Amino acid sequence: MIFVDRNDNADEVVRNVQQQNIERHNNIANLDKNIMAQNGLNIGLHRPNFVSPLSELVLQSELPRVYKIPKFTKFAGDTSESIVKHITRYLTEAGDLANDENLRLKFFPNSLTKNAFTWFTTLAPHSIKHWTELEWLFHEKFYMGQSKISPKELASVKRSSTESIDDYLNRFRLLKARCFT
Repeated sequence: MIFVDRNDNADEVVRNVQQQNIERHNNIANLDKNIMAQNGLNIGLHRPNFVSPLSELVLQSELPRVYKIPKFTKFAGDTSESIVKHITRYLTEAGDLANDENLRLKFFPNSLTKNAFTWFTTLAPHSIKHWTELEWLFHEKFYMGQSKISPKELASVKRSSTESIDDYLNRFRLLKARCFT
């Protein structure tokens, strides 16, 4: 609803209302475009763009000049491959880079291939901020160990010093669900 004084020029009032409507439409269109771009959609081509699941802070981390990117053993996600061995091998091959959590995260995708790399590309954009998150998701997706664990094994589960309480409880609950009584 618009109120107009008697002295106002009607043509100018109409022009102002039309301009405001155009500006409002453009703001909504830009907002929509920005939201879609943040979620990996390219409006112009109507096809998805890859947006890394790693946080911007991780992606902006730079390798120190004295280091070069190691050649990592690849994990494909096959059932015969041990995820524990892969993580251990990755950290070993990363060497001193593994001491920097952001670099550890940034180069982990270089150790993935086939199904494992495809899985990584489907994670939510910018959703991974910490190594424990990525490691947990990796284990959750590719762990193919024994289907049940004993109560004794469950009782021996300990929280690591770098693991959050929530991550530990989630891991414990998953293990508990596999425990036979």
